[in-house]
Amino acid sequence: MIQVRSLSIKLGEFSLRDVHLSVNRGEYVVIMGPTGSGKTVLLECLVGLYGAESGEVWIGGRRMDGEPPERRGVAYVPQDYCLFPHMTLADNITYGMRLRGTPAEERAQKLQMLSDLLGIGHLLDRRPLHLSGGERQRGALARALAIDPDVLLLDEPLSAVDEYTRDSLCEMLKGLQRKLGITTLHVSHNLDEALAVGDRIAVFGNGTILQEDEPCEVLSRPANSFVARCVGVSNVVPGRGVVEDGQRWFEADGVRLHLRSVPEGPCVLIVRPEHVRPMPPGARDRGPRMEAVVRHRQERGPLVWLDLQMGGLSLKACLPSGAFSPDADSLSAGTRVDVVLPEHEVHFAPN
Repeated sequence: MIQVRSLSIKLGEFSLRDVHLSVNRGEYVVIMGPTGSGKTVLLECLVGLYGAESGEVWIGGRRMDGEPPERRGVAYVPQDYCLFPHMTLADNITYGMRLRGTPAEERAQKLQMLSDLLGIGHLLDRRPLHLSGGERQRGALARALAIDPDVLLLDEPLSAVDEYTRDSLCEMLKGLQRKLGITTLHVSHNLDEALAVGDRIAVFGNGTILQEDEPCEVLSRPANSFVARCVGVSNVVPGRGVVEDGQRWFEADGVRLHLRSVPEGPCVLIVRPEHVRPMPPGARDRGPRMEAVVRHRQERGPLVWLDLQMGGLSLKACLPSGAFSPDADSLSAGTRVDVVLPEHEVHFAPN
């Protein structure tokens, strides 16, 4: 449904560089990345607010770069929602239809359908100033859907809501997208949000897409250290792979670890904290192990986070409370443990 090919644009000191993106019809794709990486600029190029210096934008099989926004079949919900403050929510929702000359009866039917679908029928007479962040978000979404777009673009749609509301709105967005079958591109910097709604995740960095794949693949096999940190991997260790007598070793900060999958030469070891397993010294468990000392312990609700030190190498581990021992002090600072890294959970990327 969306094809972006070699898209480049320069805006002052910032530029998009050779962006490639493919979104299938009816798919929900989340674009992640830090602030300033180019996520919003890409959406604005798709809408037609910026013209590309080079490259192509295709929507629904038609080339759209150079076409005005109103001919692209795209609805855009910006981060601040941009509801007209002097209009009621009902007037905001029907605004696009009135511009297009939609008959009054059809506008009323569409307003009724969308307000029922989004649970905002009781808010239609209010103005945006008297709506919560979640209510404004639903109103802006209704306004976007009212024009029957081929593609829905959402720029940080949940940034103005609290965590509890975020969870419920994620369910609403995913359910609505499935019900309507609308192709959706959603910008976010929140990993939980991306996992809740996305069929695929595209990670943006320095003006280009660094990895585009299913969520489980991006989480378990990040393309590089930048992507790994974007998706919450705190264990990103630069080092090198060494082959000796047919055995492969990963070396970093004076520590040597036998790992059969390590490539030869400079590389980065990537392992999620939940896959780092501290064990009582001498306990039997398959997998490469190292002796370590617990430097710091932090309890976060049902989870325990550990900072582990082995020689010059530091790793973080995350495990359920009580997973190691019923003794609350068994993982306190200064405790010696063996650290096991299950080989199938360890990933290597270019340095």
